[in-house]
Amino acid sequence: MKINITKSTLLEGIQIVSAGVSSRTTLPILHNFLIEAQSGKIKLVRTDMEMATVHFVNAEVEEEGSLTVPMKEFSDIIKNLPDDKEINLYSDENNKFHIKSGKSKFWVIGTPKSEYPAIPEVERENSVVLDPIELQKMIEKTSFSASTQETRYILNGLLWNNTAEKFEIVATDGGRLAVATHEALTGSKEFKIIIPTKILNEVCRYISIAKPDKDSKIEVSVSSNQVSFVMNETTFISRLIEGNFPNYNQVIPTKKNIGFEVFSKDLLASTRRSALCSGEFGSVVKYRLENNALTVSSNSQNMEFTDELPVEYTQEAFDAAFNPQYIIDVLKNIGTDKVSFSFVNAAQPVLVEPVGDATFKYVIMPVRA
Repeated sequence: MKINITKSTLLEGIQIVSAGVSSRTTLPILHNFLIEAQSGKIKLVRTDMEMATVHFVNAEVEEEGSLTVPMKEFSDIIKNLPDDKEINLYSDENNKFHIKSGKSKFWVIGTPKSEYPAIPEVERENSVVLDPIELQKMIEKTSFSASTQETRYILNGLLWNNTAEKFEIVATDGGRLAVATHEALTGSKEFKIIIPTKILNEVCRYISIAKPDKDSKIEVSVSSNQVSFVMNETTFISRLIEGNFPNYNQVIPTKKNIGFEVFSKDLLASTRRSALCSGEFGSVVKYRLENNALTVSSNSQNMEFTDELPVEYTQEAFDAAFNPQYIIDVLKNIGTDKVSFSFVNAAQPVLVEPVGDATFKYVIMPVRA
């Protein structure tokens, strides 16, 4: 294998395939990535056996071939090479991968492609095409509500539910719920799958790097046990999470006995301040509605906080308490100037919605103050 390539092109490719793959592995080969030279392109592949990234970059290929190379060492070398010099890469019969730029020369020991895990083929029988910016928005406005606890594996992913009426992305960790709604995906079969949050975060990161224009599309293909995302020269492949996602519709409040609207930025700032005084363990922020005012308060053994925001509310005094981080996460991602809170009572979940945007809704369980 013999390749000539610019530093910027190679670095961008490394950046795309390097993140998102777990470094916790007992298989040394998974610390490597596969580089494969084909006519006019090089193919970069990284996997951790649960997800894989495949990315093509343009290069001058003098000799075709393949080798797996240690990701960290190779990446560190490329980052420190001169910016204005072409990089020459070639492998020899001893699996040494030589790196030359100007007068600088390195080599690292690689392993044959045959020792690297095979990447599954993308199955495109059941594919849908989405606007990448819209998809990124739906994921980013829900994924923060997914569980990060390994013991709740079924909740470590986002439910994608496509019916004849609508397409929804849903996340929950048991204490909160986020739902993003989109019109039904035309031309596709109905499906209900759980996609690991990890691969979706990588897709969002790639969309940010790629900076797609208004005509760009991302192809999503679903099979019985895997999902793939294809955009431009990059493919992401992941296993699906098996199991039954909770019935999220039954926890979304349908009654709205008590409610208020408030400026999102003001409530976010006030709730952040309250979190400073809410204690390290069992953090609680208290909301009290009374006489056209929302009082935000918190206290711990050594600190206390109170603040007041104007709202339209003339009913009886009403108190509710929440984990402040749950409120903060929603308000950071709400995307509208005002937000509405709707309650049945203080013991049941609150429905939080962006005012003027019906495509997102959030449900947060209250806590005991």
